[in-house]
Amino acid sequence: MKRGEIALEWVLIGLFIFSSILFILSFARKDRTKQLEEQLDNLSITFMQEIYQLKKKMRLLEEELLVGQRASLSQTNDKQALLIEEVGQLSDAGYEAEEIARKTGLLLTEVEQLQRKWGS
Repeated sequence: MKRGEIALEWVLIGLFIFSSILFILSFARKDRTKQLEEQLDNLSITFMQEIYQLKKKMRLLEEELLVGQRASLSQTNDKQALLIEEVGQLSDAGYEAEEIARKTGLLLTEVEQLQRKWGS
């Protein structure tokens, strides 16, 4: 055998050994990948559960806020009705808009708007 043929044989043997090692390592690598996939799945499930809980809490808070706004709107409507009645009674008693504005602490334009509502 020639010297070049022997070197070529050793190169082929070395490549065969190297490929065998890589083949064996590929099985170990798959196990790690599988573990990472399982961890990722668990993490995504945990995140989805947390997101569900947060959405649930947000719905409750929104409902509480809407109830609070409705109550506030109701109180505002009650106050508005009382102001309309007060301004209307003062108007009926003969007070001018400027005098009513001074007595109630409202602006002249507000008094005029309330007077129109009282009249309608």
